[in-house]
Amino acid sequence: EVIAHCNYAADLARRYFYRTDHLHVVPHGNYIDAYPNLISRQDARREMDIPESAFVYLFVGNARPYKGIERLIQAYRKTSDKNCILLLMMRKGLNPEYAETIERLAEEDDKIRAFTSSFFATEEFQLYMNASDVAVLPFVDVLTSGSAILALSFGKPILLPNIGCLPELVDETMGHLFNPKDKTGLETALREIRARDLKAASHSALQRAKELHWD
Repeated sequence: EVIAHCNYAADLARRYFYRTDHLHVVPHGNYIDAYPNLISRQDARREMDIPESAFVYLFVGNARPYKGIERLIQAYRKTSDKNCILLLMMRKGLNPEYAETIERLAEEDDKIRAFTSSFFATEEFQLYMNASDVAVLPFVDVLTSGSAILALSFGKPILLPNIGCLPELVDETMGHLFNPKDKTGLETALREIRARDLKAASHSALQRAKELHWD
């Protein structure tokens, strides 16, 4: 038996491995019950010293080149204003050199806050998630994403490139899918999301996560 997380991935298995029998599409399940989600937005921001009025973007995940974190920093610098903050919650164990490169880039801007560790406890994720307004995962190349599922599980509106399984995961009601081949696609997405009804997008994101129940 072969399991793919989306139809796009299943088509790749057929094309490259000639697998047509016993091939099943089973979506990636949610993380709703896996991570504590008790802290309020206000308390999370107070603990992280983030102004209530700030618009906060969040990247969360392993620090690896295919994640496109440096591209996010470049786009953020072109689009941010004095009310914006970019949080980077990066696990550095898999590629410490790349993580250190991102840390140096972040040090050049006091509106970019990089938090790196070889291990984040499950209790910590709620702090970053609930302090932020939207999650941004600007992958250069990807098939499926546990980080995207995690963001949806916290009801975070999300910005993603329209590659791999991601267009089957989210739609425009819960965030924005940008064209990674468009040099200004990520910049446009960062700007436009600030004008969206984030409460409605958050509701759609959480509803999508609930659809991905393990049963």
